[in-house]
Amino acid sequence: MSAGLAGKVCVVNGAASLIGQAVADRFAQEGAVVVGVDKVEHKVGAHTLQADLTEEAQVEGAYRQIVREHGRLDVIYNNTGLMDRDDHSVLDMSLQTWRNALDANLTSVFLSCKHGIPHLLATEPAGGSVINAASFLAAVGSATAPMAYTAAKAGVVQLTRDLGVHLARSNVRVNAVLFGPIETPQQRAILERDPSVLQKRLVHWPMGRFGTLEEAAGTIAFLAGDDAGFITGAAIPLDGGITEAFTVPE
Repeated sequence: MSAGLAGKVCVVNGAASLIGQAVADRFAQEGAVVVGVDKVEHKVGAHTLQADLTEEAQVEGAYRQIVREHGRLDVIYNNTGLMDRDDHSVLDMSLQTWRNALDANLTSVFLSCKHGIPHLLATEPAGGSVINAASFLAAVGSATAPMAYTAAKAGVVQLTRDLGVHLARSNVRVNAVLFGPIETPQQRAILERDPSVLQKRLVHWPMGRFGTLEEAAGTIAFLAGDDAGFITGAAIPLDGGITEAFTVPE
């Protein structure tokens, strides 16, 4: 394992999730000082914080505390997101469901960027990396997709593009990861409610499998580190080829 993040202060928002934990562990293995932030109580990171990432005052306060304690900020990974059982077609969705999805998936990223990026710019030397969690569903049309979720994740991708271009000469890179199905108990449980649904989907996944937590964490760590120094404003697919597949191998 390289020490590509050695000494860097890396924030993992949504740290209590399995992907958040995996990314925090990978950052730490690469020498980073990891700060884990989540709404729920947790033990992820060398420094842990509880904050509701949809509440502006709490987000602003969390970043101030992080920089006050560690003296700098280098990497922000926004792993926030929510899928709601009531989120399906806009034709029969409540306004509250729509607002909940946008707050959890898009407003949280907006607030983190708004209050975190100024600290990246203030760190000496100025610069750093922001990685936003999005979804392959933001890049395709889907007959089964939760529409508020996918609209919010598409918003994350566009916000990422705009910030990446806007900050390109400030040495702050901003990228998004388009997550496909990653192997977690929650993801499997959603798809295994009807075993025939999982089998049907596996046929249309070119690799025919879930991605692993290790693969997810490795991709995030790459984008966080200096080896990705010429990548910004990008939406990186982490989906086993799903969004590129019209037909799949037999």
